[in-house]
Formats: sequence, structure tokens, C-alpha cells
Amino acid sequence: MLQKYPITAAYRSPEKPKAGGRKKVPAGEAMDKTEERARKNKQIEQMVADYHRTGDTKLKEKILLANLSLIHFIAERLAVSLPRSVDLDDLKSLGILGLIDAIENYKPEKQVRFTSYAALRIKGSIIDGLRSLDWVPRSIRKKARDLEKMFHQLELEYGRPATEKEMAEKLGVNLSEYQALLEEVSPIIFLSLNDTVYEEDDQSISLGDVIEDTDNYGPLSLLERKEVKHILVDGINSLPEREKLVVALYYYEGLTLKEIGEVMQISESRVCQIHTEAMLRMRGKLRYNL
Repeated sequence: MLQKYPITAAYRSPEKPKAGGRKKVPAGEAMDKTEERARKNKQIEQMVADYHRTGDTKLKEKILLANLSLIHFIAERLAVSLPRSVDLDDLKSLGILGLIDAIENYKPEKQVRFTSYAALRIKGSIIDGLRSLDWVPRSIRKKARDLEKMFHQLELEYGRPATEKEMAEKLGVNLSEYQALLEEVSPIIFLSLNDTVYEEDDQSISLGDVIEDTDNYGPLSLLERKEVKHILVDGINSLPEREKLVVALYYYEGLTLKEIGEVMQISESRVCQIHTEAMLRMRGKLRYNL
């Protein structure tokens, strides 16, 4: 089982702490906020159930309004690693489409919270919308694939994840040039359900193909999903410590890259580079181990 990285004793930078940072929330206040979110989630799920039963468009509008903050949160998190030419309002518009899709297709019998389901649909809608615009040049996609392959090859050669210095030497560039390359390819490391993780001849497997579907218990399907989950768990747990920490803070704790930088006492752009390295390693494991 994937271990959640312990951030309480997370990372000790040798640098002096920066002023500001995240304020510690009193335990009682944190509990109140948790209970408030739980009540709000139940109210939203009840509204969704009522909408499915009655088809009342006013209820649908209320559900949309109640989840606008979720769209803003996801859009702003994605925007950090996108080119400045990508408009934040466009991302939010794509997110609204995902939220509408979530409202129409949510199934409470799956025993998944509506907000969790909606977040997945919103993020998927934004990323798929960006892909349909083909906003990333093919040359950048090729560079990312080449990096994935090199990460995988060096890990096989060394029996451990390659360091930045080793990657730079292999590429024939200095460390600053390598880090600039990471920033260049960072916009495409966010995976969508339609991303191909395995391809051979005329057959391919996407992430969507290996996500668990409780309505499908075929032995081959279960075997494929089990294999991918094993690769993902093994891949995350074998990441270098700083990359594992960034993954934990970003995906488990929901921090922004700027907030992670404050925790680790490094710049936001450096966090982006570390995150990109982690995702490239993971993509390489999926692409070359399936």
C-alpha cells in the first residue's frame, strides 16, 4: 500500500527560514472547518440526489454555484505550470464543463464523495480542453519523452534514480541548462485519463483504461489494473526524498507550488523543477514497464 509521506518531520533545509509562511491553525478551529466542509459536502450531495430525482434546473444552478470555489482552486493550481499565454478564465470555463458533467453522471452508489468525483472531472475537462487546442509544440513533447526514456535507462543502469548532475552529464549540458529544460517541458507533465501509457503496433492503453471500474470484474482487466497500481506505488516510493516530499505536499496535502516552496524554503520555480522530475520518472515507469 502506498505510504503517505510524513510531512510533520518533512524536510529540513540548511537555509534560514523565510518570513511569513503558512500559519499554524489551532486544533479546535481546524476541527470546526473539517466539520463545516463535511456538512457542506452532505448538502451538495443531497442537492445532486434531488436534482437527479426532479430534474429541477434551479437545483443544478445551486450546485454549480456551490462548487465554483473548487473550480477556481483546481484551475489556479494547474495554471502555475502552464505558459502565461493560457488564460486563467479559459481554464475556469473548461472546469465548469467538467463540473456539469460531474453533476449529470455522479452515482452515489459508488460511495465516492461528490466533491472528489467533481474534482477529477473538472481537472480532466481542463486538461483535455488544453490538449484539444494542441497548445504544446511537438518539439516540447519529444523533449519530454526523451527525458522520460533517459530517466528510465539511467535508473536501470545505476539501480537507483539518477541525480540531476548525472542527467545533465548524460545530456551534455550544465546543471542550469538541465533545470531550464525541466521548466520548458513542465506544462505537459499533468496526466489526463486519455494519456497513452503503453503503445505497441495498433494497441494502446490509457490511464482511463486502468482506473478501477467496480462494474467490470473481468480477470484480464483486474490484472492490468493491479499491475499499473503496483508500478505507481513502487515508482512513488522509490522517488528521491525531495521529489517524494513535493508529490506528497502537492497531491496529498493540496498545497500550491508557492506554499511548497515556503515549506521547503526554496523558490517556486525550483519546486516546479522537482515536481517535473518526479512526474517524468513516473511517466517513464508507466511507459516502459507496461
